[in-house]
Amino acid sequence: MRVQAVMQLIASLHQKMLRNFLAVTLLGYGLYFPAEGAEVVIPLSIPFDFLNTGMAKKQSALAEEMTIMRYHDKEECRHLSLDHPQFGRQGRFVRFVSHGAGSAGVEMFGSCVNPVNWRGYIEILATPSVTADWKLHLSLDHSSLYDEAWQKGLLTGPIWDAAQDLVLPSLTDVTVDLTPPRDEVLALLRTFVPPAQIMQADAIFRSATAKAIQVDDDGINVDLSLMLPDYFQRQGLAPRGPTSPLSPDEIKTVQQALERWDAFLVFVVKDIGGNNVDPSLREQLFDLLLASRYEVLPILAGENSTITGDPVRALFVETWNRLQDIIRTAEQKGITLNNALRYAAFIRAGNVLLTIDRAAPGFGLEISADGLRRLARILQPEFKADPLIYNLEADPELRKLFGLPDHLPDEEPLKPTPDDDESVRSLLDMISIANAEDPPQSGALVNLKERLNRWVPEPSEFNEYRSLMNQLLLLISDRELQNSTLTDQHKPVFRNLVRATALKESCWRQFVRTGKKITYLRSSAGSIGLMQVNPFVWRGFYNLNQLKWSPHYNGGAGAEILLHYWLRYAANDEKAGYIDNIARSTYSIYNAGPGASDRYRQKSSSRREKKVDSRFWEIYRGFKTNADVDLFHCTLGSS
Repeated sequence: MRVQAVMQLIASLHQKMLRNFLAVTLLGYGLYFPAEGAEVVIPLSIPFDFLNTGMAKKQSALAEEMTIMRYHDKEECRHLSLDHPQFGRQGRFVRFVSHGAGSAGVEMFGSCVNPVNWRGYIEILATPSVTADWKLHLSLDHSSLYDEAWQKGLLTGPIWDAAQDLVLPSLTDVTVDLTPPRDEVLALLRTFVPPAQIMQADAIFRSATAKAIQVDDDGINVDLSLMLPDYFQRQGLAPRGPTSPLSPDEIKTVQQALERWDAFLVFVVKDIGGNNVDPSLREQLFDLLLASRYEVLPILAGENSTITGDPVRALFVETWNRLQDIIRTAEQKGITLNNALRYAAFIRAGNVLLTIDRAAPGFGLEISADGLRRLARILQPEFKADPLIYNLEADPELRKLFGLPDHLPDEEPLKPTPDDDESVRSLLDMISIANAEDPPQSGALVNLKERLNRWVPEPSEFNEYRSLMNQLLLLISDRELQNSTLTDQHKPVFRNLVRATALKESCWRQFVRTGKKITYLRSSAGSIGLMQVNPFVWRGFYNLNQLKWSPHYNGGAGAEILLHYWLRYAANDEKAGYIDNIARSTYSIYNAGPGASDRYRQKSSSRREKKVDSRFWEIYRGFKTNADVDLFHCTLGSS
């Protein structure tokens, strides 16, 4: 095999591999935007890992010829073989180094006379350059031959002549086409450009040029330069306040976009979490998913939001910054080693969008469905289905990924009857439980479930309803505690937390009556039932039909969430010296997400937040003193 294979290997890589792997992998880690100009620079990076991986892939096809590259010249009685060539960096140069062996002598009467043998390393330093037609070349700067101890010694003469004659000329023939990665970057950007800007964007993309070239520890960087009109820089720079409440039609439109975004995010966390079993990485991904979903609730409720401008765009920016921090931390720990290249490509692609958005806010990038699909396939090129499929079905894989059981106990389907009239819910239809105030016995949970099904209590029924619901919540709490790590000191706190949360969230009600029809309780933000579990926040973790129509299932979901929040975020609050702080912290998180663990004690909390936390604390203290639940006023009276 001729020596030209050393570098022609790169240029001869299969076109599909070049487009699907190299083209998107070459997206740079960061971009920069000169303050004095309208130039946006996108580094295209050719990683050394890619070049070396390409060699390994080629090895499977060429077998021994790839691992040991042989060069033989019978006429001049010279032989040279190189094994395991590698690319890297030395200063500003591309460094090619390979172990090898060779011999050289004088051909006489069909044999080599006085051959000189060598075994050691060959090193070549080259400077990269890019032509006007986007072709990368390497120009030879320096070459050296070493023995096995990396000493030059007297390795000159025929061996060195053979090395230079056979190896060095091939390096100048190297050509890597940068058109695919350039076009891939621009195609990605184009999917996020609003239709009104397409013509202007295409004109800008056609003007893209290759500029400075640098070599770093990771690979060769070629700057792709885009010249943006000043207009795009000036737009969108005025400070914006919180978004005003959306109209119902606006909410519907935004909800569709948010559902696409959430489907994309679930796809991402399932891919990364599923390929990496590290518990800390999975916990961070879980936090990321929940935090993103909690941000959406005020928008869907038509309330003022802390998000400014386009909510999907804002979520993308915030979530992406957190996601890349998670991945980079994992890479530093060696957690994502086997998938480092595609994770890097994925993060780099998102960074291109973020930097364009910061550099030229008037460019108006939109987080489109096509754009999200393209990003998802950078992360998982082999994925054939639509990564943006959104449904509300329970996903056992998602629950297992984040350490939850495959499903809640007794998750049998219920037949919803939302058009039941009040005649269906009658005490005469119930099977009475003797002495309802006694401690619940074995099998009571099943009976309670049936008794409370689609019951909207009248004032005259409050006493019995209160007793049954209290039993249900205690049984659910004890079921969660069975396999938990909570101590005997903590268990009463958890039981009171579950009961207080249910009273604060729903006044212990799963169902409401609308006219003569009975349906499940639903808030303006879409939260459901006894524990007001939000199907958007907990999409994939719970069965939506069960959340709607089963007080037992809804209560179990809420208790499971509370226990998770307790163990994951709130347990440290006990260090403040007050065990009940754990309950307060857990409820704040339940109400507003993982970022709200210390909200109840923050002076900066909003008036609404302080009111919510204060109300919960009042109810919780009532349960501590065994006060009676007042279902008429949704509070607790004196014991």
